[in-house]
Amino acid sequence: MSLLTERSEKRAGELPAVYAVNTFFMPRLLQAGYSGVKRWTRKVDLFSKDIIPVPVHCGNVHWCMAIINLPKKTIHYYDSMGRPNQPVLDALVHYLQAESLDKRHKPLNITGFVVEHAQNIPRQGNSSDCGVFSCMFAEYITRNVPITFSQAEMPYFRKKMALEIAGGELWQ
Repeated sequence: MSLLTERSEKRAGELPAVYAVNTFFMPRLLQAGYSGVKRWTRKVDLFSKDIIPVPVHCGNVHWCMAIINLPKKTIHYYDSMGRPNQPVLDALVHYLQAESLDKRHKPLNITGFVVEHAQNIPRQGNSSDCGVFSCMFAEYITRNVPITFSQAEMPYFRKKMALEIAGGELWQ
């Protein structure tokens, strides 16, 4: 996730501005509410970003991705197994509202925001590729390209991700 943020900074103006939160963000938000994570963005103006990927670990066995797109006024939940997660979506809406009040000292108008489980997305055909699917949802969206991958590409994406992490930089 940090490589997505770095890439957007290196290619500012070319790609959407991204601030990816880490894997500990969502569990802490769900457990402690805004007060548990408010300091995590003290050096970041979240509302100056376009896309905020939020990794979600469900039941310690399955990875999903929530993506906040501020210019499009959307919060989508991407689950490669097709399961909705309304508590995560609700928590992210409340988080954005609290973040706006705390950091900008004004309420966030969520009128017109679309908050939903993403439809018509690729599905995994096994029980081991959820993490790769989640990362690829974030990868494609932060590059501002349509989600066109499938289960068949997961072995390639696994190798590509390992090489990118080892090299400290995303390809493309």
